[in-house]
Amino acid sequence: MKKITLISATLLMSFLLAGCTAHHTEEHAVSQHSTSSSKKHPSTASKKFTNKIDLHKKYKGFKLATIPTQYRGTWYRANAYEKNATKLVITTHTINGAAAYQQTDPNLKLNRHSEKQNKEYSGNAVVVKSVNNSLKVRGFLDLVDLVYRPGQFKGQPCLFMSYGTNPKATNGAIFKDKSAALKYRKFDFSKVN
Repeated sequence: MKKITLISATLLMSFLLAGCTAHHTEEHAVSQHSTSSSKKHPSTASKKFTNKIDLHKKYKGFKLATIPTQYRGTWYRANAYEKNATKLVITTHTINGAAAYQQTDPNLKLNRHSEKQNKEYSGNAVVVKSVNNSLKVRGFLDLVDLVYRPGQFKGQPCLFMSYGTNPKATNGAIFKDKSAALKYRKFDFSKVN
């Protein structure tokens, strides 16, 4: 049980750190862009700098995936320790700004310790797999999936989430309505089937 808890906590922390790193990198790029461009073009200083998604990048053994419609849209999640909701945007081919790919070569063995594969499969991309009314998402070389399952919670459309070693467990939920995400931010979703 301690091992499962440790794995879940480690996975959650890696998602949080990845989000913080991406946010810090984006803010740094915005400040760099604003500083250099504000002197020449004042109107561009207020525009937000965004990373471009390359939907044409090729990865050996993978092809660009199409996300099923029930997962697409703008979703919100809040946690018990924050007063603001975070946004998750899922489009036809992207999840939160990362291109979505599906594995086409079932014999391809991925090794997260391989320096060659770490270079080959780097980039702003994730692997998705739609199985049994759930969407599994992970980095190319990650071992554990983040699983989304569509559903309803107290009349609100949502995606139930699970991560860690038990994909049937419910660790949280994201909502289409931001106010619902904030309202249920302290709810213990592990009790939801």
